[in-house]
Amino acid sequence: MKQFLCIDPGMSGGWVFQQHGDGARMSGGNDELVELLKRIGRQDFTAVIEKVPPFVGRAIPSSASFKLGYSYGWCVGICQGYGVPVVLVPPQTWQKSAGVGVKGDRSSAEWKRVLKGEAERRYPFDKITLQTSDAYLLLSHAIQHSL
Repeated sequence: MKQFLCIDPGMSGGWVFQQHGDGARMSGGNDELVELLKRIGRQDFTAVIEKVPPFVGRAIPSSASFKLGYSYGWCVGICQGYGVPVVLVPPQTWQKSAGVGVKGDRSSAEWKRVLKGEAERRYPFDKITLQTSDAYLLLSHAIQHSL
């Protein structure tokens, strides 16, 4: 099985690392990402990172979009700095793979709960949090599409 490090680069985003062999997964917040990369070294794996859009809409203030862009660039840069191949996946793409539909009129909190619920359904033995749920759905997408 191919190994994936899937990252949601949002300010409260998270990551999940799928190890080959026994299928064990580790997950955490972006603050722990460097420690993970130091620990796993240069194993053969691919980083699958949510590609953030250049325009996030009126609902998100420019200061928040700046922080999101900074976090996204940091995640891509740290992976590339460790020599890890990076695949960028737009949110619409992995959400379509998850089969959860579209956000529509739901509030951000409602939408996050839908995504977390789907991640929990797909990975019932893992501790899924609001912080790591998007990363788990990115992992599901990566496995499904053999990225």
